[in-house]
Amino acid sequence: MPVEALTMFRKQIASSNLSLDQSCIFISEETAPCSVSGKFNLSLAHEASFKSIKVRLRGTMAIAIEGILGTDYREQVTFDHNQALASSKTNFRMPPGDHAFLFDIPLPCKLLETVTGPKHQYHTYRVDVVIERRLKSDLVISHPVRIYQISDFNTSYMRPSSPLTLEGHTDNGVQYCVSITDRNVPFGCTFPVECWFAPLSKDIKLNAVTIKVIEKQTVRLEATASESVRHNIHFITEAHSQTVFSESLDFAQGGDQNPDNDSDIEWRFMQPVCLPKRLDSCSQSISNKHIKISHDLVVTAQFGNGTEQKATQIKSVLPFKIYMTPNVTNDGASAHGQDIQQMQSNRTPPPAYIDHFSDLVVPDATDVDIFDHPMLTEISSPRSSSEQSTPVLAVPPAPLYEQAV
Repeated sequence: MPVEALTMFRKQIASSNLSLDQSCIFISEETAPCSVSGKFNLSLAHEASFKSIKVRLRGTMAIAIEGILGTDYREQVTFDHNQALASSKTNFRMPPGDHAFLFDIPLPCKLLETVTGPKHQYHTYRVDVVIERRLKSDLVISHPVRIYQISDFNTSYMRPSSPLTLEGHTDNGVQYCVSITDRNVPFGCTFPVECWFAPLSKDIKLNAVTIKVIEKQTVRLEATASESVRHNIHFITEAHSQTVFSESLDFAQGGDQNPDNDSDIEWRFMQPVCLPKRLDSCSQSISNKHIKISHDLVVTAQFGNGTEQKATQIKSVLPFKIYMTPNVTNDGASAHGQDIQQMQSNRTPPPAYIDHFSDLVVPDATDVDIFDHPMLTEISSPRSSSEQSTPVLAVPPAPLYEQAV
């Protein structure tokens, strides 16, 4: 479209706005079908002619390819669904004023989910409103949307935790044990890592401990026909590694985490690991045909020897998984983090029936004393010794039949 014609067309549109009911959607095979719904508002300053107005949901996978002339971005469409909002075999004219178009795009139960993170947007979705004019370029208004699969860890409320422990000893006699309470953690949460180090020699001292979360990313796309012939390849692969969390603890300068005396050469401590809450700072763990993202918790301990110059280093690598949760903010930029220890305590089942307290209830309206005060009656149930010592106001037994007559 020539610049003058496009400028004239934009002058006909006073304003336009595309809004979504949800900017982040979770889908599952076990739940009701989901959809991307919203509204497109179009305000015309003058009468305008259109060929069609449609809404489109498109999923795109993209990777960066480093070449001689710079960085080239390769894209591949993974999902494309169109829905007409207004159309005609010939041009139709719309009067000036405000116009609103509602849309609802159904989603299949299985989709390649959104994958974004530090310095990448491997797979994204966006909603486009396309305004078509005959023999002229289209006008496109876009809005991003995130689509995730509901993890089994979200639906299994009473699932047992899956702890992971790595222990061993070095050649110079340093015993160690590193553990986490659950190898499956929700996005943006805080979870503890417990460390224990015990050198057999008093001359070996713990100097520093570094805790990192390493994210490894591998993405591949099918090569084009020309690339396959020219380079004899079937896939184009991109691989990166990012540090999404890092914390260093200094033991050489002394502190609360050092042993109380020289005879105790054992170090035991627990350190929280805070995963990033922003969706562009970390990715969820995922593995499919095109994208594989994994996470490792790396604990590195450095020891010093007073009699020798040689230092000892212990490196423990614990693989774990980060799964996405529905606790995502409305802006779709970050997630509400939660302490994993608090989450595990919330999974504690209620007490057994025999351990319930005795309930005190108000009896019928006829059981009221002369001062119109309701009297409490006790439901018979097993009680603990502490409960039995608690005085309870009970209803007196009913009179015998002979006494009543």
